[in-house]
Amino acid sequence: MGTGTIIRTVLIAAFLLASALPAAALDNQAPTLWQERFFWDALLTARDRLARQQSDPMMIPVMKAIAGQVAQQVANLAQIHQYVKAQGDNLRYAYAQPDPQPSLDTIINNFETLTTGCDQVRQNLYYLTARQRIAQSQALPDPEMYQTGLLILGQVQQLQLTLNALYTDMGAVRGLVVENKWANDNNFSHKTEELMRSVVRVQDSVFAVYNAGYELSMRCR
Repeated sequence: MGTGTIIRTVLIAAFLLASALPAAALDNQAPTLWQERFFWDALLTARDRLARQQSDPMMIPVMKAIAGQVAQQVANLAQIHQYVKAQGDNLRYAYAQPDPQPSLDTIINNFETLTTGCDQVRQNLYYLTARQRIAQSQALPDPEMYQTGLLILGQVQQLQLTLNALYTDMGAVRGLVVENKWANDNNFSHKTEELMRSVVRVQDSVFAVYNAGYELSMRCR
């Protein structure tokens, strides 16, 4: 168990380094609207006025890129979900040992890494929310834009379903920890609650990215 759990820790760390990078860092080569390339310029007001009759030519590619980035966060969250489920098996094994502490020491490292992963997904979703808010200023009634907006909302729906499953299994993991207080020190209990809070906090960012996507789609309808 000790070796298997350590291997799982390495895999979790590798996953987070590979797939939970900030969305902005993954977006260097992605299409952008002109507002995303300038903090401010003297033509800002004039360009916004023009946008009421003519959208940025990169509008649809940007919306498709946002849909793809939301899909990446779905994949990231699904991977975190699988590792959270694995911690349940690790905990059951640890609590069955005469001395569970060595295994719990490794599991607490897993919890810390998973907490970091959830926080990164949440930040990525807030970044994508901001991109959608910027895109709203360029949105005009257009069938292709509207369908692309629905594509974003479809990915957000998958994101919500994945988060629901993650929350359920994290609740089961937390229940195991609570049932076996005899083996846990205060730090282990704290790290468990910290991971639970991190999972719960992802919900706010899901609401944010959905609301921005819905408003963007309605402007394109």
